[in-house]
Amino acid sequence: MRIVLHAGFHKTGTSSVQAALAAHRAALGPRFLVQTAALSRPLAAAGRAALATSVEPSALPDLRNALALWLGGLRLRSHQGLLISCEDLVGHMPGRLGRMDYAAARFLLPEVVQALQSRFPAAEVEVLLTTRAGPDWLRSIHWQLSKHPDMVLTARAFARNHAAAADPGAILRDLVPLLAPARLHEVPLELLAPRRLGPVEALYDLIRLPDALRSTLSPVPPVGRNTPVDLADTFVRLNRAGLDPDELDRIKHEMVTLARLLVEGKPPLSSGPPID
Repeated sequence: MRIVLHAGFHKTGTSSVQAALAAHRAALGPRFLVQTAALSRPLAAAGRAALATSVEPSALPDLRNALALWLGGLRLRSHQGLLISCEDLVGHMPGRLGRMDYAAARFLLPEVVQALQSRFPAAEVEVLLTTRAGPDWLRSIHWQLSKHPDMVLTARAFARNHAAAADPGAILRDLVPLLAPARLHEVPLELLAPRRLGPVEALYDLIRLPDALRSTLSPVPPVGRNTPVDLADTFVRLNRAGLDPDELDRIKHEMVTLARLLVEGKPPLSSGPPID
């Protein structure tokens, strides 16, 4: 039995991986059970527990309980493996709730792997982390965080403050012995994006999915891409303005919608008063 855990990092094609796994799960079913937060409420709960533990390590017992509930409820057929993708299992992304990097992954991922090995002692566990070139990754992380009202740093200031997080080499090196005997794999997003099925190909490579089956799988459009217009610093200025939270969300939503319509060459539809 083989288990492949894709645990992030955030903004490295994870949403696209999960969309592809959901689209392909019927075809994969005879060989692998697919688990993502969108498909499994218990896994989503384990992800939330990992996020909480990344901020407050004393919440570790809650994470262990959530992992036990999730894995205890899985029923695999004979000769069926497990494909998992959930980036929350490495904790909050840098910039969220004071996190400067993925240091919490050093104790979160070993807990997840240990839980997998305890539930499936005969399984071969492999952990996949997708990465992304530093400047692009920092811009994407900042854009994601600018949607939250507590992000008040410009993209340049955020990149300067979190430059160390853009080089995950130290964490990857530390994780190798911490996860053993599970094997750790790191694949850059830049190598996966051009491939026919996109970032999910990294998982299919690890499970050695036969070409005859892989060729029958349809590509899934990319998910979670940035807006075609850079709105991050504009969102930061809005975050600093002290607006009502509902009004702030409405303005941001309308700006994103308008930007996409303009890039697509479509006339904007009025859904409210004009934005100054």
